[in-house]
Amino acid sequence: MKNNNCQDCQEKSVEGRAFIDKETGLLCVDLNSQNSYPCDKDVLVPYVCTTCGETTWKTKSTTEKND
Repeated sequence: MKNNNCQDCQEKSVEGRAFIDKETGLLCVDLNSQNSYPCDKDVLVPYVCTTCGETTWKTKSTTEKND
């Protein structure tokens, strides 16, 4: 849940990897994995603030140039 007083969300968000837990069926996010993405696909990626836990979902495209 988001902490409304958190000022760190912009600076301390970490890219994660979403997966479904086989035991519980819950959507989970792993922050300790190195992510690789399929070519020519847009991927929905979770970014989690390491201070308050706020999760923001962003589309990452492997076809776009990273500036």
